[in-house]
Amino acid sequence: MKEKILRYIKSFHWKFLFIFAAACILLALLNNLRVSDDKSVEWIGTQKVMEKPEGF
Repeated sequence: MKEKILRYIKSFHWKFLFIFAAACILLALLNNLRVSDDKSVEWIGTQKVMEKPEGF
């Protein structure tokens, strides 16, 4: 079983995954430069905390 898992991990297209992730990051950066702050992509740890609604 361990050999099957290792073989699958080695056969996975890691290069494609890294290229895809880099393209997503690049598009997010370009989007943040193009649009105003209220429409920009929120990064990890920068999300605004909304107030708790009444009744909860």
